[in-house]
Amino acid sequence: MEPIYKCRICGAYTTEPFHCNTPARLLLDEKTRVRVSKLISGLLRHFPEKGNLKPDDEGYVELKDLAKAIKTLKPELAWITEDHIVAIALLDRKGRFHIKGNKIAATYGHSYAVKRKYDEIHEVGDLYHGTVETRLPSILKEGLKPVKRLYVHLTNDLEEAWRNASRWRGKPVVLVIDGKGLVKSGAKIFRGSHKIFLTRHVPPRFIKKVLHK
Repeated sequence: MEPIYKCRICGAYTTEPFHCNTPARLLLDEKTRVRVSKLISGLLRHFPEKGNLKPDDEGYVELKDLAKAIKTLKPELAWITEDHIVAIALLDRKGRFHIKGNKIAATYGHSYAVKRKYDEIHEVGDLYHGTVETRLPSILKEGLKPVKRLYVHLTNDLEEAWRNASRWRGKPVVLVIDGKGLVKSGAKIFRGSHKIFLTRHVPPRFIKKVLHK
């Protein structure tokens, strides 16, 4: 994950050190960007109560309240402002966050009930899911299940699936999912973002193959 800069001329957030033919101001280095992004994901998706956050029905919280929660949980990050949070959200390559006015929400991945509206997808090709070899026996027997989340996460980006697989302990593998067949079976697939697709369950028969590194 690249550092985030802010253009001194137009104010745009960018991952490039130059913008508008001028050296941009470093907003977040790579390590801090990853750390803050993970904390934001956790607070918005899984444990808002730890930051005294009270999401609305769609999972939105005030940006100022999220900044305060970060400061409370991680005093060493007390310098993080709404500006940093907005930059992380807008440049997230997976589209994990959505900003609406002065509020922010996770677009998908929640482990608590939210009433987010997703567009249903009626035409899709192969999709991918990254995991590890140790999970294959149960997956090939029972299919993919949401476990602690509301949906199974699939992606249309093979490299993204490999990145997801590498986050787990174990030998990474990627499952190739027959998206077309899944839709024809009557299963509902929703678009979580430009790269992420959501469904309640992927039965074993729709796992076309397992890719190994």
